[in-house]
Amino acid sequence: MAQEPPTTPGYDQQPWYPQPQQQPYGEQQAYEQQFPQQQGYQDPQAYGYPQQQPGGYVDPAAQQYYGEPYGQQVYEQQQFPQQQGYQDPQAYTDQQLYGDPSVYGYPQPQTGLYAPAEPGPSPFDLPQPDFEPAVPAPDPAPATASDYPQTSDVDPFAPGADGTSIPLVDPDADGSSDARPAAGGFAARARAAVLSGQGAPSRRGLAIRVGAGVAALAVLVTAGILATSGDDEKPADTAAKGTTQNIAVAHTKAWTAAADPAAAGAQGADDTLVGSWLLADAVVRADATGVRAYGLADGKPTWTLAPPADGAVPCGLSPTVNGSGLGAVVYRPAADPNSPCSTAVAVDTKAGQAVWSKTLSDAKEKYATHVSVTDDKVIAIGDDKAAAWMATDGAEAWQYGGQGKYCSLSGGAGPGTVLLHSNCADSTPADQAVALNVADGKVKYWRGLNNQPKTVTVLSAEPAVVLTTGNQPADDRVFAWGAEGDPAVEIPVAVEGGGRLDASHGAFSAVPGVYFQGSSMFAAVVPDTGGNPTAIAAYDLATGKAQWRTPIAEKAKARPVGADSGGLLVAVDERSGQPAHLSRFALAGGQETQGGAFPQGTGSLLSAGRVHSTAGHLVAVPEHAANFGIATGFTSKN
Repeated sequence: MAQEPPTTPGYDQQPWYPQPQQQPYGEQQAYEQQFPQQQGYQDPQAYGYPQQQPGGYVDPAAQQYYGEPYGQQVYEQQQFPQQQGYQDPQAYTDQQLYGDPSVYGYPQPQTGLYAPAEPGPSPFDLPQPDFEPAVPAPDPAPATASDYPQTSDVDPFAPGADGTSIPLVDPDADGSSDARPAAGGFAARARAAVLSGQGAPSRRGLAIRVGAGVAALAVLVTAGILATSGDDEKPADTAAKGTTQNIAVAHTKAWTAAADPAAAGAQGADDTLVGSWLLADAVVRADATGVRAYGLADGKPTWTLAPPADGAVPCGLSPTVNGSGLGAVVYRPAADPNSPCSTAVAVDTKAGQAVWSKTLSDAKEKYATHVSVTDDKVIAIGDDKAAAWMATDGAEAWQYGGQGKYCSLSGGAGPGTVLLHSNCADSTPADQAVALNVADGKVKYWRGLNNQPKTVTVLSAEPAVVLTTGNQPADDRVFAWGAEGDPAVEIPVAVEGGGRLDASHGAFSAVPGVYFQGSSMFAAVVPDTGGNPTAIAAYDLATGKAQWRTPIAEKAKARPVGADSGGLLVAVDERSGQPAHLSRFALAGGQETQGGAFPQGTGSLLSAGRVHSTAGHLVAVPEHAANFGIATGFTSKN
């Protein structure tokens, strides 16, 4: 196993597993930018651009939001292929294509004003999960295509409500240490010692003392409740872990925020999503046109963040905001994609205003930056350093420059750990995974990546997971490490039995594709030649072994959009005879449970970008606004 770095960083370092070659410094790669361009084994379809479907089906959601039919828009894309082949928009309302909508539980239009429910826990916003011991899963159960559930009378996102999918494995089934002691064990001996020891109270006296203690505890608990009852403004994505999303109910479209052609044209018309947040009362979208918030209940604009300088363009967003509502944005100085992503800005999301800004590097060359927020810090990683600032005032907390000299760094941060890919000119091996403490920036452990990777992508910081790609698709690997660097596991991207894991986008991507829950990793399986996912697979990061692999029952395109305590949530596109819906693949066993229908006309909206959810609300934030709008909000049908 690997050793800790010596006192002088970068010298006499020991690899995790021995390979002789060191990658020349002159061949360092811009990992974050190059990885999505790997050819031959990734899905060639961009999520934001649905393809024409066999059988004459036309995606009714992929329409131009500037008042002209899709395929005839005047809004000019700069970086994305021209969309072709869409039929007459009248086909969108052809009822014969779908048959009787009532068969699938399509919600009917609501009337009157909508009173938004109080936001609650969201499984979609990628909290960094604790690295817990894996629960052995039974043999996979085959997925079955069942009838779509009828509308439930309960809040669709209330934990434990009727309609939730298969529950987790019995928590006591694994013999975990938190099980109650047996009657003849430690508890019995302790009780006997209390009642029979020297000076022990009588049973009547003991009962009186216990009663007094209970009363005192009740006073303390009541005081605690009163002290915290006013704290109702926390962001939706700071919800506690462990809830299970109820996906069984149908949904009604509440609003759509259309793209603004004037704003898009002013910034070079690049509408690619760089990040999004779900707040208590709003959803935030960031792309090259700016950072804007829209009301969760009605989709109306609530605030627009002023850039740190004229012409500055957002190039990254923290995956979440912290408990105080502080998020972070990184900007490049101009719309030119070859300019560096160099300025980090802390954002008060309640007011929609910048709190402070910092420059990560003075380098003029292109580099990407990832930014994360914790309870008390903002951490940015890009170019040749990782830097942390205090969240409240921007005071510098620490900096880290890599494992040697002339380093390039990439990665992201969780609540307590920063995980980096470090490539240095004089380190052995050149490519290393390095874990830092969020508190002080000191190295917790490092592990060499001796497979001479072509690209390295940090998928998650907690658990620590990276993806490496090689010269051939067969060389691609996922590596994971325990909280202290051990155990170390290796998972081939090529799946036994055929296909590949679609693992290129992790927790720090604007549209993640790989999700984590406890010590499990979930990913879609795609054909070797690319195309739509055919199955969902789960892996135990403690052992590297596959837990299950379940074929996707539906024939339409499906894409992972979130994870909760019950398993992986997958969005399935609308097709003839099948409404758009969510499915859950259970954490234990991988059995698929299909959720309630979304309205006719949803098309491929759910799989076209990021999905956020909270109590009574679901918001789809497309990867490309020109096709589907800025965002679309749905409410549950009660």
